[in-house]
Amino acid sequence: MRWKNALLIVDFDKTITIKDTIALLGQFGADHSTVSKPWSYFTQAYLNDYRQHQSNINPHNIQSMFQHLHSYKPIELASIERINHAKVFQSLTSDMLFNKAKEYSQTLLQPDVISVLQSYPKSDIRIVSVNWSKDWILGFLHSLNLSRHQIYANDIQSGHIVPSIVTSGDKQQTIENIKNDKKVIYVGDSLGDLEPLVKADLGIVIGQDPSLIQAIHDYGLDNLYCVDHWLQIKEMIMS
Repeated sequence: MRWKNALLIVDFDKTITIKDTIALLGQFGADHSTVSKPWSYFTQAYLNDYRQHQSNINPHNIQSMFQHLHSYKPIELASIERINHAKVFQSLTSDMLFNKAKEYSQTLLQPDVISVLQSYPKSDIRIVSVNWSKDWILGFLHSLNLSRHQIYANDIQSGHIVPSIVTSGDKQQTIENIKNDKKVIYVGDSLGDLEPLVKADLGIVIGQDPSLIQAIHDYGLDNLYCVDHWLQIKEMIMS
C-alpha cells in the first residue's frame, strides 16, 4: 500500500462535519452564560474586523498567499480575547462540551467519514483544526475513540479559549512539529487549509469551497486532488 504508515491529518469543520460547528459551539456557550452578550454580537464584531483588515501583502504567488492568510492572525486572536473577556464559556464543563458534540454528531457528520477513518490505522490519525475545543471535536468523533493527544486544536480550559492554531500557517507549523519524517496525507475543505494541502505529500480537497477552488486555479495547484465525498478518499489512501 503506497500510503502505509503515512500520517492521515484531517481538518475538522466542514471536512469531517457538513457545516462549520464553531458557531454552534459559541451559541452553546452563550446559551449557558449568565453574563455573556448575545452570540450575534461576537459574530458581528469578528466580521467587522475581518472586513476592515487590509493586508499589505499582494498574493501574486503561492508563498505570498500563505503570508496573506497568516496576516489575519491578529483578527482571530482579538476575537478569542473578546469572547474570553465576556466569559462566554465560563459555565461549560468538558463533559458538557463532549456530550453536546456527541448529540450533534448524529446529524452533522459527513457521510461515511467515520467508516473511512475507522478503516485507517487509528494510531496514524491526527486532527488539526482551528476549532476552539478538543472536547467538542472528541465528542463528534466519539465512535473513533481517539485519544486527546491526537487532537491538535485550540482548547477551552477553565472557561477560556486557549489559542494555539488560528491560521493556515499555524496548522502547517503544527504538522511540521508532529510528522516525524512520516509522509503526510492532509484532507481539508477551505482556504484555511491551503498551506497544509500544498505542503502535504498527498493533499486532498473535499467539497467545492469557492475561495479554495479559485486559489487552486489561480496558482496552478495541479498536485491537489479534489473529491466530493469520503468514499473517494478511502479509494485514494487505501490503494
